[in-house]
Amino acid sequence: MTSASPKSSSVLANPSPARLNATIEGSDKRDRILDAAQRLFVRYGVKRTSVDDVAREAGIAKGTVYLSFNSKAELFAAIADRLCANTLADARRIVLQATPLSERLVGILDCYIGAPHRLVAQSPHIAELTASKEALAAAAFDTLDQQIRALLGTLLNEAGITRDGAVDMFLAAGMGMLHTGDCAEQPYRSRLTAMVDTLMAGLGGDAKG
Repeated sequence: MTSASPKSSSVLANPSPARLNATIEGSDKRDRILDAAQRLFVRYGVKRTSVDDVAREAGIAKGTVYLSFNSKAELFAAIADRLCANTLADARRIVLQATPLSERLVGILDCYIGAPHRLVAQSPHIAELTASKEALAAAAFDTLDQQIRALLGTLLNEAGITRDGAVDMFLAAGMGMLHTGDCAEQPYRSRLTAMVDTLMAGLGGDAKG
């Protein structure tokens, strides 16, 4: 295996301003395309939105969109990836907060279940982004589900709750509370807090027994 030449190593370590500008411009353009596509998907739905529409909304040529994304399906998947990444980042911030464990559990459940439900209530088209059966997008949501479950498991371990199925119980509580009253953030979190406290008391008792 040959090593990189000093010249090539220098270029990688100290990229030229032109190279940096091109990278930044490319990143900005990609974000611009994703922002435009997400606005249109939310407003009109995925099926009614074309790549031409996305290019027009972003103020760029259609060919420029295809330089970043090979198809509308790939663009859709990129938006799903970004939505999932944002949700996971929020959940990880909640885990690290210096707040009682029950509050962090409620925060993660609201972030993963309550907040998306409230978004869908604002526009039925958002459901296409959060409940997609498209293979590329579905993979992103499946991965997010696994990561959220891992975070919940970590918090439950902190409480000494290691019972099989405990994570599923808390996720079921989060889903169930959507159907017992107003789903606005404050009333939803209030009901969820009561349920989380009840589960922790019961499962905590099991752990001590």
